[in-house]
Amino acid sequence: MRTAIPTAVFVLSLLSSSSAQDSFAAKSHDIDEAYQIYSLLLPHEESYGFAKGTIVIQEDTVSHPIETACFDPKSVTKFKDALADYKSAQMSKWLLGRRFQIEKNYEIVNSDTINLLFKEHGVDGWRDFYSRYPNSGGFIIMSPVGFNKAKTLAVVYTGSSCGGLCGSWRFHLLEKLDGKWKEVPGVTCSTVS
Repeated sequence: MRTAIPTAVFVLSLLSSSSAQDSFAAKSHDIDEAYQIYSLLLPHEESYGFAKGTIVIQEDTVSHPIETACFDPKSVTKFKDALADYKSAQMSKWLLGRRFQIEKNYEIVNSDTINLLFKEHGVDGWRDFYSRYPNSGGFIIMSPVGFNKAKTLAVVYTGSSCGGLCGSWRFHLLEKLDGKWKEVPGVTCSTVS
């Protein structure tokens, strides 16, 4: 199932979700396995593919509620502990560091900086964004990663905003097989615009 929403609504939801998290003290997100997962997923984000220059990654992790309807029933059972850890991780504001192992150059930008570009002009803020971050292809958001206790199963939410009706956001389920993280099936919905 695919659901489409306008980018303007998504950008406004980012503004409100980051405001809701402002009451929490930010913590450094320093889990090695999380950066292995982020590094695996980043090259598949729309903004990464569109970028002809330095990509922009939002520093603050996003809080996105678990939607069990977005997972097949077998995955809900298998990833139960990882989904619970994901939900728990949403209670804190995490800051991403320069630990991504990707081929493209990247810049980590605080959500306040990104939000300020859209606050005054709404969707027209993309002109200001691309003036400040030319050839970036937009920006990428990521949630904290939820793990099972053995750190062999994980769930994360990522998204990419690239302007107007350009963007995609979805959950990912991952399993560590033979010492390497691999995305596995089980997610049944995504959001695109």
